Amino acid sequence: MWRTRLWLMKSRFFIFESLLAAVICLVLAGCFPEPGSEAIETDANGYFCQKCRGKMFTERKVFLEKCPKCKEDALAEVVGYRCANDQHLTLRPKVPGPEGAAVCERCNAQLKHALVQPHKDDLQKWGASQVTP
Repeated sequence: MWRTRLWLMKSRFFIFESLLAAVICLVLAGCFPEPGSEAIETDANGYFCQKCRGKMFTERKVFLEKCPKCKEDALAEVVGYRCANDQHLTLRPKVPGPEGAAVCERCNAQLKHALVQPHKDDLQKWGASQVTP
């Protein structure tokens, strides 16, 4: 009889320890940002007009279809490339083909796998102005 009680106490303690460990793991897993989240999180949408060469940005929830300056459908999304050598952020329009190959503005290194979304202050430093449709 006492062995049964001892076994029940041990099993309850084991269940309690297991649940406590699971809760701690869940809390710790949710406390850290995902490693790639910086690359996709932004507070603005950057645009470059390929017709009038205008640089502009909107709030994150606002999207442009046409350039507000020249009214042409020639907008390209602006993306950033973070250089691994000097951590410089190079902003440029996202275009396909060989013209889309990014090179660091400081050290001329190829920036193939360093894509990040620029933030509002990055776009302003680049010379973009905020527009509202």
